[in-house]
Amino acid sequence: MSLNHKIPSRKNYFEHIYSIIAKKITPTFLNFTPNQITIISGIFGVIGSILLISSNHLILIISSVFIQIYSILDLVDGNIARQKNLQSNFGMWLDIFFDKLIDFLIIFILSISVYFHTSNENILIWGICLMGVVFSNQFVMVLNDTIFSKSRTGGTYFLENQNQKSKINFFLYSVNFYRAHLSLQHNTFLFLVSFFAITNQLVFGIYFLTIHGGISLILAIFANFLRIK
Repeated sequence: MSLNHKIPSRKNYFEHIYSIIAKKITPTFLNFTPNQITIISGIFGVIGSILLISSNHLILIISSVFIQIYSILDLVDGNIARQKNLQSNFGMWLDIFFDKLIDFLIIFILSISVYFHTSNENILIWGICLMGVVFSNQFVMVLNDTIFSKSRTGGTYFLENQNQKSKINFFLYSVNFYRAHLSLQHNTFLFLVSFFAITNQLVFGIYFLTIHGGISLILAIFANFLRIK
């Protein structure tokens, strides 16, 4: 049975790439239940998060591989659930539980690790800010799904008003494009954490992720304000 008509559209670039990979390997896991795959992916994510505490570059690379396995399997469980028609409230709760747990562990352990290795107390403040912007971004995304799910998309909404000046249209289109494809969404966050672990640049990574997340949050709030208005 083809999965093409069952897999939801993925607008975010990183999520789209993960979705393509997940679609390719989904047939390998047809003998598993969605909840089993969720637990397996969660275990990879938890172990990958814990390994971020290490200063050994090889272990950091292993950590990034585990986090990427989690990212892909996190989409495979949904593919299996849709193909076998096994969606359940518990499965949804389990998926969300591991998503939030692993995001928390990554940020907490990343902050502690960088602090231990640099003795820079300011890193802990950056870690708190990163925790705030990541979870605030996710909260705003939930609002998008619940409040604006039946409304027009941001890009269409912004560009339908022909009375707006072309420069304003371009600015609003750019904001919407950034939010859709480049903002610090879940899969983007996981990819960037893995990238900084592989390149052994966790100190720069925590700064970059916090600033990037802050910009994403500001633009998301701005876009939602325009929708409401």
